[in-house]
Amino acid sequence: MATSKKNIREFGKIFQYLKDPELRKKEVGDALLTVEGAEISGESFQYVDWSHILFRNCDFVGAYQIKIGNSTDVRYEDCRFSGIFGYGKTNRVHFLRCAWTDGSIGYAGEKSTALVFESCRFVGANPDRNHWGGVGSDGEAEFIRCTAKYFVIEGHAKLTLRQCEFEDTKCTPRSKESGGVFADVSIEDSKLRGVFSMVPADFQSLIIRDTLIEGTFDMTNATVKGDILMERVTAGVILGYVKNANSFTVRDSKIAGNGMDVFEAFAGGIRAISIEGTTFGVGSIRGGNGTDGVTIAGGFSLKEPTRTSSVSQSILIRDSKIPQLQSQHLNTKNLVLRKVEIGEADFTNTRAEVLELDDVSFTRSVNMSGAQIKEFKQRGTTDLKRLGRSLKLEGSNIKLPR
Repeated sequence: MATSKKNIREFGKIFQYLKDPELRKKEVGDALLTVEGAEISGESFQYVDWSHILFRNCDFVGAYQIKIGNSTDVRYEDCRFSGIFGYGKTNRVHFLRCAWTDGSIGYAGEKSTALVFESCRFVGANPDRNHWGGVGSDGEAEFIRCTAKYFVIEGHAKLTLRQCEFEDTKCTPRSKESGGVFADVSIEDSKLRGVFSMVPADFQSLIIRDTLIEGTFDMTNATVKGDILMERVTAGVILGYVKNANSFTVRDSKIAGNGMDVFEAFAGGIRAISIEGTTFGVGSIRGGNGTDGVTIAGGFSLKEPTRTSSVSQSILIRDSKIPQLQSQHLNTKNLVLRKVEIGEADFTNTRAEVLELDDVSFTRSVNMSGAQIKEFKQRGTTDLKRLGRSLKLEGSNIKLPR
């Protein structure tokens, strides 16, 4: 990064105070230190504590020279970062209108709190992930109205994204980077384009609200200790085949798919799945849309019966439209569909204590071959007999009412 600013060594007392916080405290106490228009490069700041500092219009250049011990009440305004930086354990550190150049890295340490990036830019030029930059924290991090592309965005203990626009970015909260603390992840009022990857990741919870996903949101093989909630989301593809989660809820959303994939969730690893008020696919229910549709499947294997997952408590789909539903090999206590319009459904080899179909319309076909259901309930306008030969019950114990 080319810069014409004065080097920090030319700033006299300011430079001394940055190098020696004890000298600063002795001479001026906790008075705000303002550093403006400096190029901070070629000088080592290793494990010093910075507090009550305002950096304005500064360029940070270098690799590993800046590795702060603790940062408290530090603010960066209109600064640029090119290189590799460690902000230390932060408390009330704020980056405003700052920019990180291609491949640059800047992280706060474990147990960091109140770290905020506002109206910042993290934009790389190389789609090869081996060359992406990374910004965030092994503790908490909040991103507000930020723009990112070809970057890794992190908050290993807590991560919040609000009013952000991200394209082809990676976010992988991991408990091992946060001292064993699992992150609560919140994404609100944002736009995610390309692929937003959380592979691999382990976190406490995920909330996505009022967000546009123009591409793919990938959580494949993530471990979630708590709940996943997607509410008022417009999306292309949701790959939600997480290893574990307490619950997975999708509510009042539209998930269009990409012509191949639409939505998937591993029922064998999720205690409760709830789909409400959501439309899947871009085609009509009656004619299909050429996609694989919605996959909520898994729970046991016929080839390896000993590999039976924990029995899920409930799977509820309500007030929704699904061109194709793939729900093979389920192992659940309650499988309930209410006021759902489905083109075709496959429940092959599913096991459930209760299967309830209430006001469900199947317009093309249903395959329940090998399904073992202890209690089958067909209510309202549901009438599987209308499907005729398009209904398959071979090897199933389901008895339709006469």
